[in-house]
Amino acid sequence: MTKTHADLECCALFNGLNREGLTSVFELVKSEAFASGSDILQQGLTYQSVWAVLRGRCEVVRMCGEDRHQQLAILEPGGIFGEMSFFQDVPHSATVRAMTDVDTVRITPAAFDRLKAQSPHAAFVIVTNLVRLLSDRLRRMDNWTCDLVDRSTDGRHHAEWREFQSKLYTDWSF
Repeated sequence: MTKTHADLECCALFNGLNREGLTSVFELVKSEAFASGSDILQQGLTYQSVWAVLRGRCEVVRMCGEDRHQQLAILEPGGIFGEMSFFQDVPHSATVRAMTDVDTVRITPAAFDRLKAQSPHAAFVIVTNLVRLLSDRLRRMDNWTCDLVDRSTDGRHHAEWREFQSKLYTDWSF
């Protein structure tokens, strides 16, 4: 796959970049192609990069128990994944699998450090886009969790949720 500036322009990760910023990013991202059915990254392993889907479809699945998995999302062109492990050297919380042939670009932390030195504004725009993505996902998870707890007839879940919220918003021991 040969990537073009236009490929990057249509991805939310690069929203707001001017031509100069796109050129700086274009020179640093790695293009990767994956065949349908192949794992791009695996739950429990660490690949410290953030990916953007340029072409094709992927599914995000999480193993729940020994032999059961839950589909968390389907990613279309412009979709972003790997962002949590990009910021912290931690194992991935889910597997991303190609549902069709998939073309991606990815940014490694080393490439991102070069971008910060070359084009601080472009790096800032990408981080801002990642924060927006994470914030949106957290907001949707909060809404879903609150709805789930509200539907629960077991008062125990309400107490568990309050305890979790307390820890979530006060424990900064990371």
